[in-house]
Amino acid sequence: MASGYPWGFWSGADFDLIKEGQERFVKKTARIRKEANDRGLILCHEIHPGTAAMCAEDFNMLVEICDGDKCLGVNADPSHCWEGESWETRFLKVGPRVYAAHIKNFVIRPGLPLRMMEPAWPKRAMQFVDLPSGEINMQRYAELLIHIGYPARYKQVMGTQTAPLVVEAESAHKDLDWTSSNGIAYVRDHLTWPPAAGSFEEGMGA
Repeated sequence: MASGYPWGFWSGADFDLIKEGQERFVKKTARIRKEANDRGLILCHEIHPGTAAMCAEDFNMLVEICDGDKCLGVNADPSHCWEGESWETRFLKVGPRVYAAHIKNFVIRPGLPLRMMEPAWPKRAMQFVDLPSGEINMQRYAELLIHIGYPARYKQVMGTQTAPLVVEAESAHKDLDWTSSNGIAYVRDHLTWPPAAGSFEEGMGA
């Protein structure tokens, strides 16, 4: 029930569009969810403006109306949290459902409306950027992924020794091949480290 307004005409005396939308989602996804469960697959939704789930609350609502269907997962992408919900708030709320992760950064240009109909990316208020120059602290984001159990969950499901950080770096001002290779190098140099073996408190207690 996405809307460009800060409110939506979703329910009234003789209609409830949210309830109808919920019923439609359950019905329309029933077959693919069954097929996924039969094959042991996870369907990872990228919480994103204009989709069935635009925030953590929306995604958790979809899980609830589908009776907690275990095949419903999340592809974490922090670059779509620019309308009030921080990336940390979002992924803490859906953490147990995160099975995939993008590494992507963005900036918000102050003073410009986020929803203006501007076809030229360089003129838009929200812009995707190369990993090092955006507003997100990428190391904190990687630490959050560890905190919510993404690496362990991925390795268990996929039977691997590592979990990928998929670079999705874009830029309206920089060559895309350069932006991509720069992003891969950034992950290699800044987002891989030996995990902590214990805490400061545990050491003091010993």
